[in-house]
Amino acid sequence: MNGDGLITHKAKHARGRRHDYDIFKKSKPRLPPGVEPTLDLGYEGVQKDFPELNAHTPIKRRRKNEKLTDEQRLYNRRLAKARIVVEHAFSRMKKFRVMSKEFRNRLKNYDMMTDIVAGLVNLRIMGT
Repeated sequence: MNGDGLITHKAKHARGRRHDYDIFKKSKPRLPPGVEPTLDLGYEGVQKDFPELNAHTPIKRRRKNEKLTDEQRLYNRRLAKARIVVEHAFSRMKKFRVMSKEFRNRLKNYDMMTDIVAGLVNLRIMGT
C-alpha cells in the first residue's frame, strides 16, 4: 500500500482462521530497500523475528501505573496517521463483501476475486 491508499501488494489466502502475523512469518517477507513497514499491535515481536525489516509498531505501556512519555505518545500518533490509510483500504475492500463475508465459491477463485476488487478500489481512488 502506498501513501495515497493504492493497493500495491496483497498476500495469498490462507485456509481457516489464522492470525495475520502467523501468515506474515510463514511468507518470509522481502521488501525493497528503503521500505519500512508500519504495523499494528498484532505484529508485536516482529523486531525480534525480523530485525532486518526495521518495522514500526506502536509502543505499549508495560505496567499498569507506567505512563508513556510525550515522545512515545507523539510516535504512536504519527504511526496511527500512517496506519489509517491502510485501514481505510481494508474498509473499501470489505464494501464488496469479498473479505467480510464467507466466500461461497471455489477457494482457488478467491485470490482472483480479491485481485479484481483491489483493482476496482484502486480505480476509484485514482478517480477515473
